[in-house]
Amino acid sequence: MCLTTAALAFFLNMVGQPHTSTEPGRIIVHAEVRDAHWVAMEGAGEDRWCTMAPQIDTMTRFSQASAD
Repeated sequence: MCLTTAALAFFLNMVGQPHTSTEPGRIIVHAEVRDAHWVAMEGAGEDRWCTMAPQIDTMTRFSQASAD
């Protein structure tokens, strides 16, 4: 999943500062279950930030369901 820089800034303002940390080119949102890493992707004339968090959550749910 990817967001524009403006959309990510809006999302981070809603989440709040205590739940985030930053590194160069990376923003980490600390959640109750696992962290979501947003990585800067430049190109195509627009800066975007992408995360694999939704896909990781889906894979985790499927692996837990198949283990039951």
